Amino acid sequence: MNRRPSLMIKGAATTPLLSLFLVVVIAVLSYLAAAAPALLADGRTATVQRAIASLPELAAWPAALVPGLPRPDGAPAADVGVWGGALAVLERNRQEQPEPLRSLLGNPRIAMTVDPLATMDADPARATPVPRNRVALVSDPGLAGRVDVVEGRMPEITDPADGIEIVLTSTVAEQLSWPLGSERRWDDSTLTLTGIVTPNGDDAGDWAFIGGSIDPIVEVDASGDRTLIAAAFMHVDQAAVLVDRFNGIKTSSWMPFHPTALDADSAEAAAAQLRLLSADPVDVPMYASGFYDRGMSFSSSLPTAIDTGAARADAMTAVITVAAVGPITVALVVLALVSRLIAVRRVASARVLRARGASMPRLIALLAGEGAVLGAIGVTIGVAVAAVQPGWVAWWVLLFPAALGGVPAVALPWGALTDAERRGRRDLGNSGRAGFGRAGVGRAGVGRAGLQALILAVTGVLAFLVLVRGGTGGADPLLLALPVLLGAAGSILVLRLLPPLLRFAEARGARRASLAGLLGPARARRDPVVRTAPVLAVVVGLGVAVFSVAFAATVSSGIVRSATASVGADVRVEAAYITESAAESVAAIDGVIAMAALHGDSSVEATVGGRATRTHVYSVDRNDFVAIQHDADTALPLPPALTDSAGDAVPVVASEKLLARLGVDATDAQEMEVSGVPVHVVGSAAPQVPFGAAEQWVIVDRANAEALGQRGSGLEQLYLAIDSGADADDIGAAAVEAIGGDASFRTPSGVAAVYAEDPGFGVVQGALLMASAIVVMLLGVALIATLVLGAPARARVLALLRTLGYPQRGARRLVAWEVAPALTLALPFGWGTGVAMALLMIPQLDLRGFVGGPMQPTVELGGMWPVVVVIGFAVVAAVAVTMASALASRLESADVIRAGDDRDG
Repeated sequence: MNRRPSLMIKGAATTPLLSLFLVVVIAVLSYLAAAAPALLADGRTATVQRAIASLPELAAWPAALVPGLPRPDGAPAADVGVWGGALAVLERNRQEQPEPLRSLLGNPRIAMTVDPLATMDADPARATPVPRNRVALVSDPGLAGRVDVVEGRMPEITDPADGIEIVLTSTVAEQLSWPLGSERRWDDSTLTLTGIVTPNGDDAGDWAFIGGSIDPIVEVDASGDRTLIAAAFMHVDQAAVLVDRFNGIKTSSWMPFHPTALDADSAEAAAAQLRLLSADPVDVPMYASGFYDRGMSFSSSLPTAIDTGAARADAMTAVITVAAVGPITVALVVLALVSRLIAVRRVASARVLRARGASMPRLIALLAGEGAVLGAIGVTIGVAVAAVQPGWVAWWVLLFPAALGGVPAVALPWGALTDAERRGRRDLGNSGRAGFGRAGVGRAGVGRAGLQALILAVTGVLAFLVLVRGGTGGADPLLLALPVLLGAAGSILVLRLLPPLLRFAEARGARRASLAGLLGPARARRDPVVRTAPVLAVVVGLGVAVFSVAFAATVSSGIVRSATASVGADVRVEAAYITESAAESVAAIDGVIAMAALHGDSSVEATVGGRATRTHVYSVDRNDFVAIQHDADTALPLPPALTDSAGDAVPVVASEKLLARLGVDATDAQEMEVSGVPVHVVGSAAPQVPFGAAEQWVIVDRANAEALGQRGSGLEQLYLAIDSGADADDIGAAAVEAIGGDASFRTPSGVAAVYAEDPGFGVVQGALLMASAIVVMLLGVALIATLVLGAPARARVLALLRTLGYPQRGARRLVAWEVAPALTLALPFGWGTGVAMALLMIPQLDLRGFVGGPMQPTVELGGMWPVVVVIGFAVVAAVAVTMASALASRLESADVIRAGDDRDG
């Protein structure tokens, strides 16, 4: 007993190549198991942070705006002037926030702004006219820290009756044609430009909260006249002496948000805390409290963006978890096979020790210890590398590596001692055992058939439950079990169908002058257990690969469909105001074959039977819009009845979300009113439309818009259909140039590219590709291990055939017969398993975050790609069979027969 550790180590070193291979396999799988959670967490965090980064600071940073002026301090402080008390209240509120929100928010900022008024230059000697403008006056405690003075000096505090000193950014001064040192009339006061500044790059996000500070805002009225809205900065304390303008002063505050400190695990808590921050106003002391003084309510678009990113991260986790089930199952099977290869080499030693009086517990302990040594070495290497890069997320990542390391400790003693106690030839159908009792073949067959029937029944029940429960969710235990059960069910069907096919091949071979055609199927039929592992590997592995292709195709097609629906045409052009002449110029661009426009967008009230809700009214020219949609799958359903004259009711198309909110459908919504006007619903559509983000809306033809009280206020969106040979980006750029100003364009391919570049989708694609690659590698290992396991029995036959002059290549054909039929039959069942996984499981995963739209994408199988995957698996299997056949057929006959005699006794 004292020599047991040395015997374990010697045993592990007896077959160095197999032992090394087992250690390498366990190390690789242990690394993947320990590293995968950290890599997944990084991908989840990147997805959430990307959703946040898609928001501009103005929408992301929590901000508040209240009328009035904070109560000034008695004496000014450095940098913050007389506003230190207000900032202290805001900072105290930030410090009271729970984690992680407190660490995610930066120090609060504050700015006091006097409403913009027009400025006029009365100097008759001016060289250029003054553009139409309105200038807001701002006292900003943080200005000095984020600007450099280019010319002049910073303003000083003055008596408003003597005029107010200001500074402008260089761009604003240039746009307003305001030279340094000049004065302009502003209401009943005078503004003197004492300095010109430029941003120094510090806290660049703060500029967004002071509109018109970096660049003037261009305001276009219905007549097409342009007015520049700009911000001029006063001394930090100047607002405190403008109390007579109290009613025209607004105080804004904002807090920077640091998304790099947010991870996927804390995203949900941060979103909830941000909502509470918005719900709890901050009581900042004001100069003159009034009825409307209800505190500063900080609002932000961050919770919605975080929820979107978290939903995408959850979907990513669910898909990767489901896809990992297949490789895990195949990995356990392969480890058991490789352990059994080592166990075969321990049969003779086990018989010798048993003959010398070693007890069964001692043999089990010795063999299990050897397996545990090999497993521990592999696990230690794998998890140690994972600890270095990318690291562990928690101690539980070691559970699966520990399970992997325990497989040899179980498989090695079980395989070695089972073979050591066996008597007779397995290849002749005798499975009798000595020392463990004798079980009848019939009883074993009945038990096996009962277990297989149970697996098939459970698979059918689980598939039915998945179908009937509906909805989208995550990777719950039901979905995690389904891939394994589908793979097991497919393998059972293969193994049940294979014997009749082999008997048919054997009968056919008996009528032909071919030894391989007769002996090959006969030998393959006599040892069905040998082919179980590769069949399971093919069915499960191919199922995972086909599922991966279907998932990628579903998301890709969903992205394209959602992008097309959101853009609404080949090119969409947007601007604050588009004149009719500019629209005509766009329509005349070479390559534009049709154009439509959004003529009106307003928010009104819709009612049905006393139930009311807010809705948008979109006014379009129905015929123009139908022309630009090319009868695409995502085309809005705009029936010809939409252009009918408005009689007792105005014809409209309503969103399904609006009808559901009002508790009606398109057939019984005839009592609906919009803005108090009866409407006739002539069609309904999905909530997503290219006109805006609202999901509750009605569309009315331009000819009937006035009947709903809608009057056009100018064009804001143009939708272009382009010639098939034209480039959408070039036409979009030409349209933007024709319109000028703040015009921009979008194309379906551009929108789709943004979502396709999402890090979450990239992680999922990489994980699915890795899962398929791992399964392919394990399939090759399983095939080689299976053929090597059958080497002793096979070698007897090959040795006899060689003595009779049978050629070497004929021997390889006999070896290939052992697994080739099973693998060939497993390929279509593997494809069927993958299709079943896709149809059953993809609808259960919430993929809306991946595709960028409100609708769950339709399952796509990927066209010819599943066929390519099947062919790829067939090629891998063929190469593995060829290599194993060559190895097995070249074994020395006498050595193999002797090894087989030692083993089978």
